[in-house]
Amino acid sequence: MSDTVLDVRALRSGYGRVPVLHGVTFSIAKGENLGLIGPNGHGKTTLFRTLSGLVPAWSGSVTFLGEDITGSAPASIVERGLIHAPQGNKLFPDLTVLENLWLGAFAAGPRAERKRTIEKVFAIFPRLAERRKQYCRTLSGGERQMVTIGCCLMGLPKLLILDEPTLGLSPKLKAELRDAIAEIIGSGVQTVIVEQDPEFLQTLTTRLLLVSEGAIRAEIAEGGGLEHQRVVEMYFGHA
Repeated sequence: MSDTVLDVRALRSGYGRVPVLHGVTFSIAKGENLGLIGPNGHGKTTLFRTLSGLVPAWSGSVTFLGEDITGSAPASIVERGLIHAPQGNKLFPDLTVLENLWLGAFAAGPRAERKRTIEKVFAIFPRLAERRKQYCRTLSGGERQMVTIGCCLMGLPKLLILDEPTLGLSPKLKAELRDAIAEIIGSGVQTVIVEQDPEFLQTLTTRLLLVSEGAIRAEIAEGGGLEHQRVVEMYFGHA
């Protein structure tokens, strides 16, 4: 049995006739947690949307746990355990925290486990337990992000994709969410995380990839170090 969880080969996609991804290739082995960095507008979110089936792949392939999922429907991909927490809050604002979380367990397997899973979610995010009957439209930005990740956990992910989970959060909430993500990783859920803060990613991931102009431009292995000058060079090129 292969130790590769996700294998992406020569993946190309875009919107309409406009290409965004230009042959992205990378893989994630069992036990790895991957971080992605790079300038805004260079393809990171499009990559996640293509992996999730929300944007059709033009060419190339995506293999998850040994199965080719290229072109599969988003619901089918979620049921396999590849679950994407999108950038921004995509919740049902006029449903309660608890109702939104229940909806995360729509597939048969997660639905059977949802009572047990929701207690795990509340253990990771105690604030959600306190606000379980509160409408999501009344929550703070940080609390809504907790619900978003909680909904993904309700689906029992084998690989959890997080697209800028701390965007717009205060330093205190950012640290709180980092600790929660570390706890999720510690429970055995592998992650792929996009963040603009490389130091934040290095506390959670085993490898960093730079995405620029729709392609993987560099890789930094665990313990490789990422000083400020190196970040500037990776983002903007040599002076």
